[in-house]
Amino acid sequence: MKSLVALALLALALPALVLANTPPLLAPQAAAIAQKDLDDRGLQTEIFIADMRYKKASFGDKAHWEVLWSDSFPAQTEGRDEIGLKIFMDGNYSRSVR
Repeated sequence: MKSLVALALLALALPALVLANTPPLLAPQAAAIAQKDLDDRGLQTEIFIADMRYKKASFGDKAHWEVLWSDSFPAQTEGRDEIGLKIFMDGNYSRSVR
C-alpha cells in the first residue's frame, strides 16, 4: 500500500518537475521573433534561421535562445558582421555580431 501511495505521488510530481525546466519562451515563439526581425528589415529572402539553441543561465548571462543566421551580413557597427540574435525569456533580444 505504501508503495502505491509513493508511486501515485511520484506520478503527480513528475509532470511538475518536467514543466519546471521548460523555458518561459518556447522555441516556436523565439523563431517567430527572429523571423519577424528578418521580415522587418527586408532580409527574409536572403537570410534564414540556420540554428537555434537554448542556453541556460550561467555566470552573469541570462537564459536565452541563440539564433544563428544562414549567412553573416554587415552589422550596424562598422567593421562587424551580424551572425544572429540572442532572444531572452522576456521576448527582448540583442544582435550577435563578430
